Amino acid sequence: MSPHRRDDADAAALAEVAPDGDDVKGAGVGPEELRYLGAVGRYLGSGASVVERQLPFAILMTLALLALLSPGIDATSGPAVGLAAGTTIACLVLAAFVPWDRLPSWAPEALALLQFVAVASLRQGSGGLTSPFAGMVLLPALALAARGGMVGVMLGTLGAATTVLVGLALSPTTHPSQPVVVRSLFVAAIALIIGLVVQEATSRLRQRNKVLARLQAEQADTLRRTQEAASVLARSIELRRAAHEQLVSVIDSATEQAIIATDADGRVEVFNAGAERLLGYAQGEVVGRRFLTEFHVLDELLERDPQDGAPPAASDHPTLLRSVLAPRAASGKDVRDWTYVRRDGTHVTVHPAVTRRTDHDGTVVGYVVVATDVTADREAARLKDQFVGLVSHELRTPLTAVLGYVELLLDDADELTADQREYLQIIDRNARRQLRLVSDLLLTAQMDAGTFAISPQPVDLAAVAQAALATAAPAAAAAGITLEGDLDPAPLDGDPLRLGQAVDNLVANAVKFTDRGGTVRLVVRPQPDGGGRLAVSDTGVGIPPDELAHLTERFYRASTATRRAVPGVGLGLSITRAVVEAHGGHVGVTSAVGEGTTFTVALPARPPA
Repeated sequence: MSPHRRDDADAAALAEVAPDGDDVKGAGVGPEELRYLGAVGRYLGSGASVVERQLPFAILMTLALLALLSPGIDATSGPAVGLAAGTTIACLVLAAFVPWDRLPSWAPEALALLQFVAVASLRQGSGGLTSPFAGMVLLPALALAARGGMVGVMLGTLGAATTVLVGLALSPTTHPSQPVVVRSLFVAAIALIIGLVVQEATSRLRQRNKVLARLQAEQADTLRRTQEAASVLARSIELRRAAHEQLVSVIDSATEQAIIATDADGRVEVFNAGAERLLGYAQGEVVGRRFLTEFHVLDELLERDPQDGAPPAASDHPTLLRSVLAPRAASGKDVRDWTYVRRDGTHVTVHPAVTRRTDHDGTVVGYVVVATDVTADREAARLKDQFVGLVSHELRTPLTAVLGYVELLLDDADELTADQREYLQIIDRNARRQLRLVSDLLLTAQMDAGTFAISPQPVDLAAVAQAALATAAPAAAAAGITLEGDLDPAPLDGDPLRLGQAVDNLVANAVKFTDRGGTVRLVVRPQPDGGGRLAVSDTGVGIPPDELAHLTERFYRASTATRRAVPGVGLGLSITRAVVEAHGGHVGVTSAVGEGTTFTVALPARPPA
């Protein structure tokens, strides 16, 4: 970067971190402090224009010319003084009217060289070696040193030396005295030393400006993230407040959900307005007269009966109630959907939460059921899955055709130009990516429909892992990641295609979430009772502990993936889990944020029949 543009870049960097014109006072330095004498700094600082940079020299030259009019200082050569004045004026005119933005970045520094001519002329016209204005030679030298780096220092020194030598050459004294010569040449040496000092000082100032700009940018980013966090917190508080208001509304009005309370045998004691709307019964028709199990589909109750033996009779409501209570988890909440029968005989899907009511000695005195109508949600989910399967199937055929024709075109590579071949390769690469996505969507549709199946045959898990390493090698090399394999033979019965898909997903994820210079390690070991165990470890960004349980859910993406904008739709790990479980195995994961993640896959010798 050129010297004067580097100055402008420093000023621009500071301006970027305070876009509204605010000074960078938070860092203790602002634009006013970076310009040394307040308003005077306007003409000396890094933000000055080409014209403004000529003003200090022009003012000093004007003062020198005025001094020649005072008694005691006489002009020895009118033409030389006129040349000095004319050169100064020429610098101002050139600075004002030359389109410097269209010229090379170093072009404005040529004006400083003209200033040397003006100084030499003034010196020659005001006494030569005895001129009181000899020190003015330092001003253009310093200007070059401040804005031109080491090249400017050298140019400034040469300019000062040339000015002195020209004065010696034109001196009317044939042989100037040695002190005069030493004094004259010492001016050039002083210009060199001062130029080096000024160049070093300005370089450090630029570095400080860059550091200040970076700190301000970090401060602004921190402030922005803090404001975003505050906004999220405010939204969270608002959501909690809304949830509280909703809970109060439910308790007060009890119309949005069906709330049914029973005694220990399941006889209805409370039937709120929400239950009336859901099931179509009036409160008086139900309370004390009907049992909770009468609203259930009998076959569903019998199917979920936790006890073996003869099924209970349809009228044995206390015994049928155990089916409703059986799936209760340790938290005391039912996690399954049930089908309720409305008064008009139609069915409605509900998600009930069943809570025991106990007295002071812990005896169960009844139950409270809060049922939510999820019919529309479940139907929407079913239609979504059906849509995914249908669209995926419809997309697969044209994508396959596109890939086929692209391959045919690429086979005739001799007739294609380099650009055409590149375009076809781009089409091929993106079509294959879309085809993989469609295949994943079809596989998830098969999983939902219960038609997902594997084709077991003898296979070595180490060979599957080796193929996965080979597949991931190009992407890992491009990302600067080291792939390592420690693979022992682990023969088992499995579907090599599906197992390869599962291992490919794990290795590809490890590569995507590992930074350059990291390592992805794949280990395969046989298990004592047959089968094999595979582990994929990386030194990547890791996964927060509260997200580990959700990783194998469809379309779920960890926060590290969204923050890093890693491509993907969140199907890979759910497919991996489905493949492994279809083989009778299981998937495990351990992770530490900032340290890495390890996925383990344990497979039996043979999949379940």
